[in-house]
Order: sequence, then C-alpha cells, then structure tokens
Amino acid sequence: MKRLLTALFFILSPLSAQASDCDQFFPNGKEIVVPDTKVLCNSFFVSVFNTKINGVVFSSEIAQARLVKTERTNNFRADKRIANSPTPEDYTNTGYDRGHMVPAADADDSKEMSDTFFMTNMTPQLPSVNRVAWKNLEDRVRSVPFKYVLTGAIYDSSLKTIGINKVPVPVILYKLAYFDSGNIAIYVVDNIKDAKVRTISIEEIEALSKLMLH
Repeated sequence: MKRLLTALFFILSPLSAQASDCDQFFPNGKEIVVPDTKVLCNSFFVSVFNTKINGVVFSSEIAQARLVKTERTNNFRADKRIANSPTPEDYTNTGYDRGHMVPAADADDSKEMSDTFFMTNMTPQLPSVNRVAWKNLEDRVRSVPFKYVLTGAIYDSSLKTIGINKVPVPVILYKLAYFDSGNIAIYVVDNIKDAKVRTISIEEIEALSKLMLH
C-alpha cells in the first residue's frame, strides 16, 4: 500500500480564491483544487483531469431526482477540451473496459447522458470490475439519498498505461457518498480480477488519495 499514490503524489492546494464555474458539483459546493489538473464542467457533474498523466483524478456529481429513465447512448468520444484526450480506441484490444466515473444511469436527460460518455469521465477497468463489482456499487449508491457523490481513481508509481494517448490504469477506484446529515459512506474496489467492494475510513481514503475529502 505504501507505493500507492494518486496520480503521482498529488498535494492538496488551498481553495482557490476564484471559484470555478462548477463549484456547485463539488461536495459542499467548494472546489477541491489539485495541481496539474483541469476542471471540466459538465451538465450535472465535474471532472478533475490530470493533464500530466492524461487521466481523471476524480469526478463529482450532485444529487438529481432521476425522474425519467434516459436511453443509454454509448457515444464514447474524446473530449476536445483536453489536448491529446483519451479516445475510445485507446482501449481497443487492451483487456480493459471504458469504465464510467459518473454513471450513465445517473443522467436525467439526453444532454446529461451524452456528457457521461466523454472519455475524460472514463478509467480503464478490468471487465470483472466494471461489469460486476463497480456496477453493483453504482446501483447501491444510486439507491441511497445522497447529496453528492465523488468518484476517484488511485494510481501507483509504475503508472501502467494503455493506448496511443497513454491512458493511465488505476490500481484502486473509490466512491464517497455525502449525505445531508454530514455522514460520508466510503467504498473502494481494487482494479484486479474478481475484486470485491469494501469500505474504509475517511482517514484511509484521504491518505491514499492525498486529497482532503471532508
């Protein structure tokens, strides 16, 4: 575990004096500022993307009513806001799925659905993780009355990559569900075959991610 770090030793910076354009999507409405990243504002979530390693650090979404089931589009595509953005083709024949950070099933309309298919909202996940453990975790979190959900990726120092654009492969994926009560539920999944969801403390996830998350 001591080799684990988030995108090559992130150090949390103080909150920016100038608010981002999508602070409302961060937990408690305050941007989590991370060096070497670009904040990507989307329709109901924000992605914080590390431009040095060309991978997502975390995405954060705000609770929605989800009153209408929206048809899944599968329009995976590069994000023009990022130079050398990951592409769907980077995942071809690699053995990894294009795994959502913010789930497509959380979308309330076609625009929101489309936004979840930006490749800046994806991480390479083994099929048994993406289609079983991660999917079950998404369903579990969606069933509870959260206020925000933050989904992150943790990379190790070897920084394994796939594709022409060298998309980094995370070793751990995690979700934090924030509730109005102030409680936070924390779930992690190792990006290994037949991984199981487990829970850890806020202190443990902050130590792993190098982020202040509460």
